[in-house]
Amino acid sequence: MRPVVRSVTYFAPLVEDPSELEKVLVRAATLLEEAEKALESRGYSVFSKRVSLPQNELGLSRVLELVDKTGAVNRGVLVSVGSQHIRRADLEDVTHVLLNGLYTSLLFDYERPLDASKTASTIIHRVSEADPSAGTRLAIGFHERPLETPYFPDSTSSGVGGVGLSFLYPDYLRRLVETGASVRQAFDKLGEEVDSVVHLVRSVTGLRVVVDYSLSPWKENSVVRLMETVGYYVRKPGFHFGVMTLNAEIRRIATSSGLASGFNEVMLPYAEDDSLVQLGSRGALTAYDLLSYTTVCVAGPDMVVIPWSIDDLEMFILDAYSVSLVKARPAALRAIPVTREPTETVNLGKFGRVPVIPYYPWK
Repeated sequence: MRPVVRSVTYFAPLVEDPSELEKVLVRAATLLEEAEKALESRGYSVFSKRVSLPQNELGLSRVLELVDKTGAVNRGVLVSVGSQHIRRADLEDVTHVLLNGLYTSLLFDYERPLDASKTASTIIHRVSEADPSAGTRLAIGFHERPLETPYFPDSTSSGVGGVGLSFLYPDYLRRLVETGASVRQAFDKLGEEVDSVVHLVRSVTGLRVVVDYSLSPWKENSVVRLMETVGYYVRKPGFHFGVMTLNAEIRRIATSSGLASGFNEVMLPYAEDDSLVQLGSRGALTAYDLLSYTTVCVAGPDMVVIPWSIDDLEMFILDAYSVSLVKARPAALRAIPVTREPTETVNLGKFGRVPVIPYYPWK
């Protein structure tokens, strides 16, 4: 068994002319297809292909027009238009690109957190009202500079061409542990696989390659299930320690590789982990449970589907900001507010039907 290549992401160079950006997008789609073929020929499955754009002066509407013109999305490529500072974000433009299938993030304003949380909650509600699945493509970034990572939506190219890789590997680690490997040995084996993928992608593309080693789930390929295998259970004593233990291993292999870029931590996005969704369906999980895990991992308040309330989300964003500030590491938030009650479900497109969770125990 091999880990899944969760994403191969092309970090686009900074260009000022629209015609040059068009050429970059066409080249990116071709390059990603070549990398995918090479990886599949070596037995690696590629989950997604992506393009991350740098911050630029072209404007979101113009960028959307160029992405549509090149047909990148129709070729199966996910596109992030890069981060926008929340103080300068245009509500109509942000909503427009999200409803048309692109990704973006809003950088939180550390100088005006009260204003920033109000703006963020308003925009998130506006987008989710138009289409809840569009809300999955918007993040609030708690870091002062754009972050170059293959993890969307909070992804912005540095403006220097390159490739970013991420991996889907909870089941890979779990099976190694179940067959007798220690957690450290399992991560060492993962590091060897990552090195092989990096070498192959570098040889195919001729570009610099970076890796976000974050441990993230997708549905039944569950981080929570992996945690249970090594003896730690969500919402029970010891789970925070278990997450911290895995984070230490992630950072160990990330640091030794010299390739790390992005978050490089355990991720617990609610709607993407079937074990978390099952807890949500029983009313046994809250948004504040997930926020508490942000103290030891990057994504606790991620992909949370919550009841409709601009005021509650505004305060929740401030709490997430506070945790990230004390933790002093990059973090992000994705929230999808809907007019449903806890345990009722909402259709989030490729994420399926996801139950609403309350902010705090509701019964």
